[in-house]
Amino acid sequence: MPEYPGDEAILALLKTGNTGDAFEFIFKKYYRLMWTKAYLGTGDATDADDLVQSVLSSIWERALYHNINGSLKSYLLISVRNQVNDYHKVKQRALKRIERYAELVDQDCVFESREPDPEDRWRAQEQLHRQLHELLEELPTQRQRAFTLVYMQQKKYHEVADNMGISVNSLKTHLKIAVKTLRNKLFPPIVE
Repeated sequence: MPEYPGDEAILALLKTGNTGDAFEFIFKKYYRLMWTKAYLGTGDATDADDLVQSVLSSIWERALYHNINGSLKSYLLISVRNQVNDYHKVKQRALKRIERYAELVDQDCVFESREPDPEDRWRAQEQLHRQLHELLEELPTQRQRAFTLVYMQQKKYHEVADNMGISVNSLKTHLKIAVKTLRNKLFPPIVE
């Protein structure tokens, strides 16, 4: 296994402005450990990659390394843990929104003479959830990313626009087209 400088030396590199080398050492030394913690928390390899990248990029972009006073390893692992917690909160919020939406759809579709079966409701929600994710995957990458970040992860417009390297107006255009496309595919207009 290759030898890397200790945490103190890496932090010194960061604080003296040699961030490129320092982040290379951090990546080589801690990426696998951070990814494993994220994977154990999410159960998804892609999400684990995204969470670790998010931690590293926020430390880089916001110069959070100036706040690290103790162990670099502990700081990184706590940051990953916090990202995993946020990931679950976002997923829960998205699931609740989908459930509320499915309830509205159920209310429109259920006949007054029939009491809705909880099992049917659950199946309808699951089907709608699956269908929404399948339709999201059909969208162009930029629209899919814009929709996911704004509506499912509840990020602010300016934050997402900066993250994607586009203007807020371009982001709004992507969102408008994505919502319209999803709405038309989920609920095609009735032609008489």
